[in-house]
Amino acid sequence: MKNVFVLNLDGQPIMPCQPAKARKLLREKKAIVVNRSPFTIQLTWQCEGQTQPVTVGIDKGSHQTGFSATSKGEVLIDGVIEHRQDVKEKMESRREHRRSRRNRKWYRAKRFDNRASSKRSGRIPPSIKTNADEVYRTIRKLPLPITRIIVEDVQIDIARLNDPSLEGVQYQQSNRLDENLRLACLIRDGFVCRCCKKKDGKLEAHHIVFRSDGGKNTIENLVALCEKCHDDVHHGKIILDLAGENGFKDRIAQRTMQGKAYLYEQLTTIAPVETVFGYQTSEYRKALKLEKAHHLDALCVATLLDSEVIQPNEDNFHAVTFRASQNRKQYYSQSQKGKGRVRYQVNEELRGFRKGDLVLVRGKWIKRIFSIYSSGRLAFPRVKGEPGSAAPKNCKLIERAKTIMFWPEKPGKTENKK
Repeated sequence: MKNVFVLNLDGQPIMPCQPAKARKLLREKKAIVVNRSPFTIQLTWQCEGQTQPVTVGIDKGSHQTGFSATSKGEVLIDGVIEHRQDVKEKMESRREHRRSRRNRKWYRAKRFDNRASSKRSGRIPPSIKTNADEVYRTIRKLPLPITRIIVEDVQIDIARLNDPSLEGVQYQQSNRLDENLRLACLIRDGFVCRCCKKKDGKLEAHHIVFRSDGGKNTIENLVALCEKCHDDVHHGKIILDLAGENGFKDRIAQRTMQGKAYLYEQLTTIAPVETVFGYQTSEYRKALKLEKAHHLDALCVATLLDSEVIQPNEDNFHAVTFRASQNRKQYYSQSQKGKGRVRYQVNEELRGFRKGDLVLVRGKWIKRIFSIYSSGRLAFPRVKGEPGSAAPKNCKLIERAKTIMFWPEKPGKTENKK
């Protein structure tokens, strides 16, 4: 059963309630609807506002980030953040157009020395900053009294590569290689078998010098092999002439920590932040026999430090996407033969409706406006059995467009929601 999120009269989030309780409050005019997704009501009176501890787990990724909010053995809300992937491409396109205009003397002179933001100390690339901001904005929008945030920091604990006994002993098993070392080996070798060069199939970490011959559990003594090659090596059918790779620690540290300090600084303004390692999440997820998914990894992150076992709940799963509030493009990139520069026409508004607005179509379907056709019709994401477009006269505005949108759906479903 889905939770209904609740805000106090002063706008502060309190614990969610059951749908039956929310319907009663709405009927008695003791609450009003303030958000459709996630469905949130606000009380018209100030209650005591007693809350319970709420922990949010975050499984950070470059394309998708999973999040899961838990409290008292229950998943209150979880989902996946779909990160924008066009930031770098658009900035490079704008740079090329500025350069082209300067060369044609259509534009101002160069002002590189005036761009202090690109020279300041500690600056991170805009694409990475945008990625971190999207995580922060999503967590800040959750209508819950968040008291603790736990983030999956990096995949590998670098300090433990040559001494697995430093910490996390509870995740080690005497009959298998430490997960931190195994994952580090696979990442270093690009998830490719170093013998047959195959990418598909199950990969295993092989000791170059066998353990029986005194080989150590270190990153320099490991190499990634597929299951078949690994078996052939141990049966003497293949003799490897390989060596481990040094310098991995510095490389993995530089690649994974970019932008993390900025993200933690932002999240700290919401609640205290703690971190765990990716290999710990992987081991814990396997112990709970959960499938690999961002929102399930986030659930493991949220419960790992307390060793709390919480069953997944897909009733309050949301996919989070972002949309630009405006389009600054004025002309098409390429001139057209016989027409020269052609203005870029975008129908942003039609009879009071805008792209991204939530509307009621023919009194039956609730749809979000995906585009506005030049023919004067409103277009929606295509769903089988539902209209793909409608005339404005057949639509009623429910909610204005937002730059961050929560889409309630089932995990694993893919649909164009931009």
